[in-house]
Amino acid sequence: MYSNPVIKGTAPDPSAIRVGEDYYLATSTFDMLPGVTIWHSRDLVDWRVVGHAVSRPSQYRRDGEPGPMVLFAPTIRHHDGMFYVACTNAVPGQGNFLVTTRDITGEWSDAIWIDQEGFDPSLFRDDDGTWYYTRRRLEFRPDGGLGPIVQATIDVTTGELGEVREITAPHGFASNDIEGPHLYRRGDWYYLCSAEGGSWRGHMQTVARSRSPWGPFEASPHTPLLTHRHLVANRIQSLGHAELLDAADGTSWAVALGTRHPRMAQHHNVGREVYLLPVEWIDGWPVAGAAGDGTTRLEVDHPTPAPAPGAGPDVPDTLWTRRWRTVGAAPAGLSATDPDARIVLPAGADPRAAGRASGDVGALLRPQTEDDQAFSATVDVPGPGIAAGIAAYADPTHAYALTVSRGSSGATVVTATRTVDDMVMETSVAVPGAGPVTLRIEGRETAYALLADAGDGPVEVTRGSARLLSAEACQWFVGVHWTLLALGATGSVEFRAVTVEDLEAGAPASPVPF
Repeated sequence: MYSNPVIKGTAPDPSAIRVGEDYYLATSTFDMLPGVTIWHSRDLVDWRVVGHAVSRPSQYRRDGEPGPMVLFAPTIRHHDGMFYVACTNAVPGQGNFLVTTRDITGEWSDAIWIDQEGFDPSLFRDDDGTWYYTRRRLEFRPDGGLGPIVQATIDVTTGELGEVREITAPHGFASNDIEGPHLYRRGDWYYLCSAEGGSWRGHMQTVARSRSPWGPFEASPHTPLLTHRHLVANRIQSLGHAELLDAADGTSWAVALGTRHPRMAQHHNVGREVYLLPVEWIDGWPVAGAAGDGTTRLEVDHPTPAPAPGAGPDVPDTLWTRRWRTVGAAPAGLSATDPDARIVLPAGADPRAAGRASGDVGALLRPQTEDDQAFSATVDVPGPGIAAGIAAYADPTHAYALTVSRGSSGATVVTATRTVDDMVMETSVAVPGAGPVTLRIEGRETAYALLADAGDGPVEVTRGSARLLSAEACQWFVGVHWTLLALGATGSVEFRAVTVEDLEAGAPASPVPF
């Protein structure tokens, strides 16, 4: 038995490969750096961060200068010692690019820019050495289709494309919306495996095959390959955007994104996560799920590949391998001693108001991985002009923050701010003493409680609805991130005893209000 999701917390759009007995997986990071997280596993179940494919503007901006980015849907591939990641910066004027490395844990090349149209780029190398570039094209057509999958040959050293050709109709095999394509070869058949139905509750994965990489493609009789669109009360929703791969023991698997919801709830807060499904090949077609019905569970009764001996790549323990991220480039002076024990964060702009690609945002973020989870940190009361704090952050207009600062009279002031769309609700209280303050946010399926402890025990300052930080409220593909805040024009904040703690599921927050 294994547990789903195999990667918890915001880790969308998985793409995976096997290199010998090692498995590597890439996930989207949208507007946060380091970008395109690279994961490693020896058994497809236990994954750890070993690197990132994007870390500097020359990899995500055509002019090589700092600027906006939204990194969508990477594809990872490997051939002859070289790793390739194709990805999209969905900001207007940017587009699809390719980066490479021979050291999966090290630096990746500057971007090789491919084209600007569409998104979800994928790569496939055929047995004769030809590389194919496959992506989605978005069009709003009168017939209801949203555009076809298109394909071209590609020179992976220059990004130069051959003729770009449509290889599907302007709709999917089971819906009017087809995206996230991956092309594979198995024997004499070419398989086109694509996401359909949009990336919300109608999400699914379909597969079709042809004797030619250019089609025409015949849809599988088992379409959709995987989906939970019909399981309206299931805790797992949005299952799709999958990648197929063969394990070292000859078994076949799919990794897919999915969303994990509180029971019977419409909203989700922990982002798009990575799910693992076994795959059987029947009459030349893949059939997914332990029950063969294209569905999965949180606990799956199915054997997984025996882990190969060894741990794989040796990587240092850093903020980035512990899944911390920044909005824009990491500020100069950011440091950590025993990454979660002591973190020094330079002061900068508030991520709720700053330009999303600014390099001076005073925030360090880490995905929330369970609905019932607490985040806390201890700080000294900062000097004038600086506020130190923590937050449950979904996007600039959906966040609950708890900060401590020194008031005009010199008193210690704790401020709780709930930002929801165009409404900002603020509660400030003076706390006794001038010593360190421990700030804590307790996340639950229904609410986030914001608490402060100035030495006499934790007290609740305010609380806010969990639903209002959900991806559904944001109307975007986000998950909540636990966040350290150092807000100000100069100086820095030292955070001590930074902890993420899983809580007993379903138990309420207990401290009484001020």
